[in-house]
Amino acid sequence: MERKPLGFLLLLLVVLTAHETMIQTEAKICNVLSDKYKGLCIGSGGCSSVCKNVEGLLNGNCNFGRCFCNKNC
Repeated sequence: MERKPLGFLLLLLVVLTAHETMIQTEAKICNVLSDKYKGLCIGSGGCSSVCKNVEGLLNGNCNFGRCFCNKNC
C-alpha cells in the first residue's frame, strides 16, 4: 500500500519536469545578416565574436562567405 503514493509522486515529478522542459525549448532562433562584420567570412570564430560583442546578439556563423548572427525572434 505504501508504494502507491510513492509511484504517484514519481509520475507527477516526471510529468512536471517534461512540461518545464517543453516550455524552455519554445524560443525560436532567427538568422540575420551581420551589419558590422566586414570582409569574407571563412571561420565562424570572428563572426561569432562580432555578433556577440559588437551587435549584442546570441552567436554567429559563416554561411556562403557571409556572417549571419543568431537572435531570438
